Amino acid sequence: MAELRIKIPEELEREMEARPEVDWSSFIVESIRIKIFELELSKSKALQRALLELLASRSKLTEEEALRLGSKLNEGLVKELFGRSK
Repeated sequence: MAELRIKIPEELEREMEARPEVDWSSFIVESIRIKIFELELSKSKALQRALLELLASRSKLTEEEALRLGSKLNEGLVKELFGRSK
């Protein structure tokens, strides 16, 4: 297994040391995996579609509820990206 060394601010190091119950190495490895997945997901329409289909197949929302939720999410994204409402 490869080794990764990083520099962190001393304050962050103290905060991490104050939480010995956390396996920071495992946490960082999982964080890297998640970031790689996010990057792949953002590039792959097929992967996005598969993930949405999986989520939809397990949803208990009615079609009307799902449409309302989607509308609210879109509105939130527009506000986040452009700083204004649709």
